[in-house]
Amino acid sequence: MKRTIILFIVLLLATVAYSQKNMNIEPMFKGEGKWNLKFSATHIEGTSLEPYNLTLFRSITTSDFRLYGEMKQLVEIDCKEAVDKECGYINGELYYGFYQLKPVNDRYRYIFYRNSSLRKDEPNELTVVYMEGYPTLAELKQMFK
Repeated sequence: MKRTIILFIVLLLATVAYSQKNMNIEPMFKGEGKWNLKFSATHIEGTSLEPYNLTLFRSITTSDFRLYGEMKQLVEIDCKEAVDKECGYINGELYYGFYQLKPVNDRYRYIFYRNSSLRKDEPNELTVVYMEGYPTLAELKQMFK
């Protein structure tokens, strides 16, 4: 019985650690090293997300063009195994991507990518958002219309 409980706890901890941590995009949100350059960052957890049925919201935005390529590459690596996605392109370049990742602990996980520098009528910036929670992709799209 004791072994079963210990095994259950180890598996539970491993699953929790699998969420945003250990993803390629995580260093961007930590703001260390090169990721500390000209970023606007948001990190929200707790009761303020309850109306959206989310448990975690993180976003970063930069206008530092030197980082755009690597940011896009890290998002693409993490989203290779997305269970659902919607992407838009401008002149063959990824303009936006909305990716649903495999759920962890019954929580849905999403990555949103947008390179608004590809449009002349928008600011020259790139934004990456990571969200966890309980709304489905359809519910999230409805909320953020």
